[in-house]
Amino acid sequence: MLQFVYRKNNTKQRMVGFMKRKIRFGIIGCGVIADFHANAIMELQDEAILVGVTDVVYDAAEKFSKRHGIRVFATLEEMLSSSEIDVVNICTPSGYHAEVVIKAAKAGKHIIVEKPMAITKEQLDSIEDACRDSNIILSSISQNRFSRGVTITRRAIEEGLLGRILCADIYMKYNRTQEYYDSGSWRGTKRVDGGGALMNQGIHGVDLIQYLAGSLKSVYALSKTLVRRIEVEDTLSAVVEYKSGAIGVIQATTSVYPGYPRRLEINGEKGSIALEETSIVRWDIDNSKYEDIVLQPSFISSTATPTALSTAEHRNQISDVIRAIKTKTKPLIDFEEGRKAVDIILAIYKSAEEKRTVFLDD
Repeated sequence: MLQFVYRKNNTKQRMVGFMKRKIRFGIIGCGVIADFHANAIMELQDEAILVGVTDVVYDAAEKFSKRHGIRVFATLEEMLSSSEIDVVNICTPSGYHAEVVIKAAKAGKHIIVEKPMAITKEQLDSIEDACRDSNIILSSISQNRFSRGVTITRRAIEEGLLGRILCADIYMKYNRTQEYYDSGSWRGTKRVDGGGALMNQGIHGVDLIQYLAGSLKSVYALSKTLVRRIEVEDTLSAVVEYKSGAIGVIQATTSVYPGYPRRLEINGEKGSIALEETSIVRWDIDNSKYEDIVLQPSFISSTATPTALSTAEHRNQISDVIRAIKTKTKPLIDFEEGRKAVDIILAIYKSAEEKRTVFLDD
């Protein structure tokens, strides 16, 4: 009996120790977005430790490690076999995500993978198979869901303040120069980038519109490469129908000057909300109980570079993953949530290629 009580107390002590222990992170890939992950992890100093980095280009990993004061793992295999790492943040080019996710899952590491989680249905299915029986947390970066503006908008829709949703549109009119595409041999390629304006730049907007307005039923799209010297689209428009019966537009380009903030509009029979990036710029709801809504001024233009981001939303998503690991529950954005935007984009690409309406349940 005494032995049983001792073991029970010992288990409880271990659990308390685990809940207090900082989760240890490693970053795979040293592209532009990796610095945002590193900074976000370091801002969570009470919850997390950034241990190290690895990259196929050792010099890049070494420079990154010096910049952030962390160690270098010479190879991916060395990082994945290390007992010092609990979670890996995958920041490689998009087309390599699936391969690294599968290796990390087999190594028993929890995973945070940059958008898009994968670029083909086959890759998505392979990730699902690899993670199905493993005791790991997988979360795909959709950090905009953690913003205050998006949270308030979703709550208003769920509470019926807009009434029946009639229209839900997302406009993503960015500027990425030819120099941007030329800066990496993989940029603007089908094999590694997976697509252009929609898959790379537009995926966050696609994720938000379906997160707020609900599941899509069908899409019909036109896709063109009008300005940039790339093999994928730089301009695309799709007319979409939601399962609720609402209709809308998804539009993305990387070739307009000077480039504008992403604009999302949701219109219902009783009210409408518009967001630019993640800030609420229109709140037209009669008798709204949200008296603390502060509208943000409309942005004039959007930067042409992808580096003008805050780490706040990445930090919030990483914190959510830490919570999921410690409580053994799902993160807000798990595999099923992470693949939704990719499935929509693949359907849009199929529609543009085959010049027909594509149903998401096909």
